[in-house]
Amino acid sequence: MAAVARRLENDGLAQLSFTEIAREADVGESTVYRYYPNKDALLEAFWAWAPKAIQRDSFPANLEELRARLATDFPRFDQREPLIRGMLASPQGRSARMQTAAERQAAFRALIDHEVGPLPDAERDRLGAAIQLLYSATAWATFKDYWNLDGAEAGQAAAEAIAALLDNARRKQRGPRD
Repeated sequence: MAAVARRLENDGLAQLSFTEIAREADVGESTVYRYYPNKDALLEAFWAWAPKAIQRDSFPANLEELRARLATDFPRFDQREPLIRGMLASPQGRSARMQTAAERQAAFRALIDHEVGPLPDAERDRLGAAIQLLYSATAWATFKDYWNLDGAEAGQAAAEAIAALLDNARRKQRGPRD
């Protein structure tokens, strides 16, 4: 899997070949085919492995942890840009991300409960969806592509937006002041 990551980072998803992966891993091409009969199977296994490689295989429990992770994760995405973009562009990458959707949703619901308190389910889900989006590689790519922000700036922008959303939810929870 590390050889696939290196090849993706050097050549991108379109150029990924079993020959290059075998060469990078210092094994015979037949060895790669023994474990992965085709590129789809290889990518499916790779995208399931990739979150650990980019240290994104768990979710923050509170706002401070989320801020700290954005401060390190988004700059790390800059360093591994071809890998991150491959994960976003690949159908297998999407499939791997969707396999953790329920776990991700539960984590962001718990974060909201911790930071804001109980909210009606629909409101909590809308807030969770917005926070998840801002915490994502998709947000990093958008900040980078449309606003020319580097990972550190993108992480700060995402953290500030999430904090504002949570502050707004807290204010709404308290209700109008006399």
